[in-house]
Amino acid sequence: MRIGTVIGRVTLSVRTKKYQGERLLLTMPWRRETLAGKEAYDPAIVVYDQLGAGLGQQIAISEGREAACPFKTPTPVDAYCAALVDEIFYKE
Repeated sequence: MRIGTVIGRVTLSVRTKKYQGERLLLTMPWRRETLAGKEAYDPAIVVYDQLGAGLGQQIAISEGREAACPFKTPTPVDAYCAALVDEIFYKE
């Protein structure tokens, strides 16, 4: 699981019917240096969101096989918004 910052939304003109009631967010995943206050991010990824994350909000991201686990049937999801992050406490 990683932390990321929402930088936008993705709009699809055509979508699969398995996507119902969701939003797709463009998210910048954090690097370790980001926790220390530096501007360091991995390349942006698209994250499936059912929690209602907003622009600029920090979220917890599950990726890979774990991202598809919340669904009853197999769903083509590679990154999932697992939690909305309110506060982060970091100490080196």
